[in-house]
Amino acid sequence: MTTYRLDRAPALAIAGVAFVVAAFTGFIAFVATSWIAGVVTVLAVLVAAIVVLRPPVVARLDEHGIRTRRARERWVDVEDVTVREGLLLLALDEAGDEQRVLRLSLATFGARAPELVREVHDRLNTAHGYRRFG
Repeated sequence: MTTYRLDRAPALAIAGVAFVVAAFTGFIAFVATSWIAGVVTVLAVLVAAIVVLRPPVVARLDEHGIRTRRARERWVDVEDVTVREGLLLLALDEAGDEQRVLRLSLATFGARAPELVREVHDRLNTAHGYRRFG
């Protein structure tokens, strides 16, 4: 199983926002002597530290399928894969008229985006029984 985590750049942006929230609530806690603002300050600093030290998992790929925070799809259910406008689009096989699409922003993967695209193609080929000539 391969785990792809949030790239450092978006993680640092999230941490920056958390630190701004911590600074604001810390100021409020100091001025108003509010214990609630103090708790929010501590929580915001903890969130920022966690995101920087251990970025959240964006996708996990294994021989059976792909798992994201909101979806779990099997490779055999994927009909098509395209890369367009910074997105990895996986068209899913649906019985109805509408086709679902799993969208993954390649910006969240940073330097590992080409590796992700290559692995998705390789795992789809394996799941559908395709192999390279030679």
